[in-house]
Amino acid sequence: MTWLIFSLLALTFFVIYDLSSRYLATKSENPLVFAAIYNFFVALMAPLLFFFDKTTPSHLTVPVLIMTVVGLIVWGLFGRFEYFARSHTEASVMSITVKLAPVINFFLALIILHESWSINKLFGVSLIVIANILLYFGTNRRSVISDKGLYYSLLVTLFLALGWLFDAINVKAWGVATFSFLSFLAPSILSSVFPTITLRAIKKELSLTPWWQIFILGSFNLAGYGLLLKALSIGEASKVIPITSATTPFIVLFGIIILGERKNVARKIISSLIAMLAIYLMR
Repeated sequence: MTWLIFSLLALTFFVIYDLSSRYLATKSENPLVFAAIYNFFVALMAPLLFFFDKTTPSHLTVPVLIMTVVGLIVWGLFGRFEYFARSHTEASVMSITVKLAPVINFFLALIILHESWSINKLFGVSLIVIANILLYFGTNRRSVISDKGLYYSLLVTLFLALGWLFDAINVKAWGVATFSFLSFLAPSILSSVFPTITLRAIKKELSLTPWWQIFILGSFNLAGYGLLLKALSIGEASKVIPITSATTPFIVLFGIIILGERKNVARKIISSLIAMLAIYLMR
């Protein structure tokens, strides 16, 4: 299969994951503990990706190892704060805000990976910025997203863009399965320390959200992430990332229908359509 097919499949799983994760995040008492449990489950499942891609680690030079450590720290920070963002932000709002990640990733890929650019891509970048401005302009910003929601959403957006950059650099040396395992183990460990989570806190989270629900949630993200890494291994990041990030209109639509996120509906729909056009131009 081509990088385009892998990218479209990743998109489907990411839509399902984003909707499901918002629902479960609202049930969590401690997002940090939830993140530790969730990422641990996904790390355990990651070796299953060997059935999908049998690439094993090779050419692990010192520069590659250094870049890997930096990349895993980035993913560790992303995972540590992800569920804080999801618990404080509607899925339909966060889906638009995090579209700033492809914008950041686009410029990072140009500067660091020397990937190609075009007028269409630059126009697409501008539209994503406009979509976010439209979401908040002319209204009480707190009616759309809380202070904590905005802070955590922007934080994970930055880590997401950086994480994709290091994925493009590292995945070819590690292989999809091994790097997926490391990428989910890192946030599980980082979420478990500073402060150290207790067994009592873990039991409390599992009483609110049964382990099998977290397991299914993780399988959605793992499938999407594995397909994303496979696409990155054979295609340019500046082409793959825009497609796998085109979740916005689907999340806005199903967020309204399934999750009942009916505040500022017109703004969300218009912003999501602008973001979708932007993703098309950036493909």
